[in-house]
Amino acid sequence: MTTPLAGSAFDSLRLDAVTDQEALRRAYELPGAAAIRKQMTELTEQTQRLIGCSSLVLVASADAEGNCDVSPRGGPAGFVSVLDARTVAIPDATGNKRLDTLQNVIATGRAGLLFFVPGRTTTLRVNGRACVSTRPELLSQLTAVGKPPASALVIGIEEVYP
Repeated sequence: MTTPLAGSAFDSLRLDAVTDQEALRRAYELPGAAAIRKQMTELTEQTQRLIGCSSLVLVASADAEGNCDVSPRGGPAGFVSVLDARTVAIPDATGNKRLDTLQNVIATGRAGLLFFVPGRTTTLRVNGRACVSTRPELLSQLTAVGKPPASALVIGIEEVYP
């Protein structure tokens, strides 16, 4: 049984939480050369194949006030289109119509992606600039669910980390 705290557990734990980069780095070893080498600025053939096998991607975004959101996007493997080595497009399938992610992207122009392939432990992180497109010629290419979406989330890749 836990002892009741004044306020939440978070309120208590943040009193002595790590508050600066130097203190955080003292708690960890430096990253290895392989971890640093893995960070890229564009998709490779291998990372493009991973996206083509993925049926689930999590989209992280924040609004102008810093309120965060992570939303799943799914479809048949390959539903996310690689437009070029620095650009991907995610069709917006009909969901709950809250539009949290799309509103956040409009507010900040940023998003992060985490691709999964069912049955594999490999993930792929992609971060960068973002916009919402309703361009008909793009949407007509994004028909993995049988019809063009109302919009697409387009990511201008700045960081790729397999």
